[in-house]
Amino acid sequence: MTSFERFLINLDTWPAGAFLRIALGLCILPVFRLLSGGDDRIVVALTMFLALLLALRLVPAVCRRVLPFSREAKDLWFKRRNLGKRYDSYQWQKLFWMGLGMLPYALISGGLGRGEIVLLAICTIGGGAGLLLWRRTGQLSVGAATAKATKLPPAAVASTPP
Repeated sequence: MTSFERFLINLDTWPAGAFLRIALGLCILPVFRLLSGGDDRIVVALTMFLALLLALRLVPAVCRRVLPFSREAKDLWFKRRNLGKRYDSYQWQKLFWMGLGMLPYALISGGLGRGEIVLLAICTIGGGAGLLLWRRTGQLSVGAATAKATKLPPAAVASTPP
């Protein structure tokens, strides 16, 4: 496995995955506001958010198909996708970190629109519930599989916060 592949794999482990999603959350509301032209309808915000979630699935899928990744990296990503299919909370927990990233913008923007409030609530409440449920499953296989693939100690690539 190349160092670039290890870097990409580690982007989705704790704490890098959380920081990456917080950074994404910081960008979501201002970009959505810009794209919508200030339209404050809930349906517009939800449509853009669903489009973002779809892009977050499609872009990596296309990259995995087009770019020459090692079998080891592809196998690890396959295991993670199956884990996400098996446990909804594995996917929902990721929304929590995006919602956390939205909070600073909510505090400094001078007020949020209805659609922005709905997105923030979905991400923080739904994602927080997903995070709690994911931790209750006790699944550490993502971190263990990543540790094995990258030859790092399991604590260095744990999939959930300690």
